[in-house]
Amino acid sequence: MLGDWQEIERQNEGSFRIFDVWRVQSRSPRTGEAHEFYTLDCRDWVNVLAWTEEERLVLVRQFRHGPEEFTLEIPGGAVDPGEDLLEAGLRELREESGYVAGEAKLLGAVNPNPAIFGNSCGTVLATGCRPEGELILDAGEDIQVMTLTPAEVRQAMRAGQVNHALVFAAFLWGELEGAPSLFGF
Repeated sequence: MLGDWQEIERQNEGSFRIFDVWRVQSRSPRTGEAHEFYTLDCRDWVNVLAWTEEERLVLVRQFRHGPEEFTLEIPGGAVDPGEDLLEAGLRELREESGYVAGEAKLLGAVNPNPAIFGNSCGTVLATGCRPEGELILDAGEDIQVMTLTPAEVRQAMRAGQVNHALVFAAFLWGELEGAPSLFGF
């Protein structure tokens, strides 16, 4: 049976705009030895599966500085203090795409990478989406909005244009929870 690790020390190694880096020393319940780990503390995130009345998925194309390339993703971002995942998802949908939802619900959440993160990434299903106004972008965002059919989304995935792991997780939440199907499961 696995036991809980005992935290010995936690030290903030740096605070940055979107995360804090922590050095954590913990004792193994199995060996009794102390080990050092690094974790990233971030706000929760949210992604939105936004379907138009014509059953086209709203996507955003933007340059990502990690891979230094353009990616095709669903709208999403960080949850602001005091917001729940559903509120944040609807806000991000409006800001990043100019779309608003006819109906919306929270499908679920995942941990982005439990090895280093303690936050969660929720998936919101928004249906009956329609454009309503201009984008409200952060200073460091440049976004192109597009809508694709399920077949076009699958083609973009195969071509490597959709390659964000959390977007794939959102697609799976959609399939599990009865969203319009991308894959016909």
